[in-house]
Amino acid sequence: MPAKTAKPVDRSKPARSSSRKRTTSPRSAAQKHQADHARIAERAYFIHLEEGSSDELANWLRAERELMPA
Repeated sequence: MPAKTAKPVDRSKPARSSSRKRTTSPRSAAQKHQADHARIAERAYFIHLEEGSSDELANWLRAERELMPA
């Protein structure tokens, strides 16, 4: 029986990756989350200063509503 030979690999074309490409890496998503968190925290702080409200949760939720897209 003849020996099987390996098919030569064509290196002139880049290898295909999956059909769907990731739009953001996990690291950039984490960085975005941290930036969003910092923006919300800062806005909640300024709401506290403006309103004099001591309700931290209400300030946080208001800041989220103002800053995050629907």
